[in-house]
Amino acid sequence: MIFAGAAVQKFTGKVAPNWDRWGYSRRFMYATGIAEVVALALFWWPGLELVGAAALGLVLLGALATLIRHREGASHIALTALTLLLVLAQ
Repeated sequence: MIFAGAAVQKFTGKVAPNWDRWGYSRRFMYATGIAEVVALALFWWPGLELVGAAALGLVLLGALATLIRHREGASHIALTALTLLLVLAQ
């Protein structure tokens, strides 16, 4: 699952150089990883699917804003945008 893998990368620090480059703290990186895990759990919890989808959507909106603001590659932006569209379709 994309979100579980993204959270693991944050908790292990693998993506820390990107967060540093974007001007975000490590604390915010870990908080985002926690938000992804919680949102993913809510997404799969019966009756809370819409709450989880909304939370995942918010995380993705933040990611998309960061990627656009820092002029990251088009493929990276497109993948994030596509993932957001898939979450919104749920």
